[in-house]
Amino acid sequence: MDDIIIELAATGTFAIAVFGAVFCLMQSREFRVSASFAAFLATVAINNIPDAFRRLIEAEPSSLDAMIDVAVWPSSFFLAPLFWIYVFTLTSSSQQQPQNRLRHFVLPGLAVVLTVLVLLSPPDVQAILSADEPKMDTGWSMAVVLGFGLLQLAVYPQIAVYLFLIWRRLMAFRQRLRDVYASTEEHELRWIYVICGFYALFWLAQTVLLVVVIDAADTAVPPVFINVASLAGLTVVAATVLWGLRQRPPLVPDDDQNTPEPTKGQSPGKYEKSALSAEASHRLGRKLRASMEVDHLHRDPNLSLWALARHIGASPNYVSQTLNEEIGESFFDFVNGYRIAEAKNLLTTTDQSILTITYDVGFNARSSFYNAFKRITGQTPSYFRKNMSRPAGLDDISA
Repeated sequence: MDDIIIELAATGTFAIAVFGAVFCLMQSREFRVSASFAAFLATVAINNIPDAFRRLIEAEPSSLDAMIDVAVWPSSFFLAPLFWIYVFTLTSSSQQQPQNRLRHFVLPGLAVVLTVLVLLSPPDVQAILSADEPKMDTGWSMAVVLGFGLLQLAVYPQIAVYLFLIWRRLMAFRQRLRDVYASTEEHELRWIYVICGFYALFWLAQTVLLVVVIDAADTAVPPVFINVASLAGLTVVAATVLWGLRQRPPLVPDDDQNTPEPTKGQSPGKYEKSALSAEASHRLGRKLRASMEVDHLHRDPNLSLWALARHIGASPNYVSQTLNEEIGESFFDFVNGYRIAEAKNLLTTTDQSILTITYDVGFNARSSFYNAFKRITGQTPSYFRKNMSRPAGLDDISA
């Protein structure tokens, strides 16, 4: 029964990953993002081949069974780097991939080299890896067993490092969203946080199990753990494919306009080569303020930098430069400042509910409104309304 659960879970994981990879490769839009996601999914599929086709493999000679496991083994070292490259590309403004990508494949490359050497070795050396108690009577056999063991241990810190890199990348990405979106909640890639959380839990469980097995060498891995891990892996891969196929790069505009670089943390001379003069920047600043004060664009919950640039007939890069240098705010702070200003007026002059005001001024979630309102005013909307609604001079009379 345990073998059936493992086989079914692996088969489902293999099929879903293959479907996702093929679907990604068929996309012509945002091809780099799709290709990096396809590479990750293809590696997931390869990693599940031994368990998904175990019955077919076991029908062949035992030596072939062991060699298929060895041939597929390096794929586990590619999973973390490839997912990191996908996240990096997805959160880039122009589908850029990490620089010096080859260094991310040093450990996977070592695994591939060792695997090729073993596959080219005599049958007696290959048999060492499938034996329950391998006899290391030669220097080469000792090197093979030691190499496989050390690399297998290295995969645990590798996963931890890439989970940290992904988390750090997503934190920086959240800040960059403020340069192009007035409401960032729908673009924050929370599903990647969820997926990484599951991978972190799986890594922790595997690490604890490894310590237990090392401490008690005669202790076998509990079958229930393998079954739960297989089903959890199927669930995580299915969720990853479902969300990944629907995800578009949030920092890539819907049109052919150039995406602005982030304004936070940029060097003082970033705009030295810009053709935007000081006078033109002043004019753009007036247009930007008019778009909020007269046209009330801040009321659009889906307002983006590109939409605002189209509205005033300017380049997104020039709008970004004007916001940074002329107005001194990010796009997010600029728009939400007008939203909060209107909300303050409505709170003190109308009886509308706070939820109604939230949506009327452009926020798409009550939590976002509360956070922005408290950040700007230092008060909650309820407290602000109660405090500002007191009759003039009441505090003086009470005193």
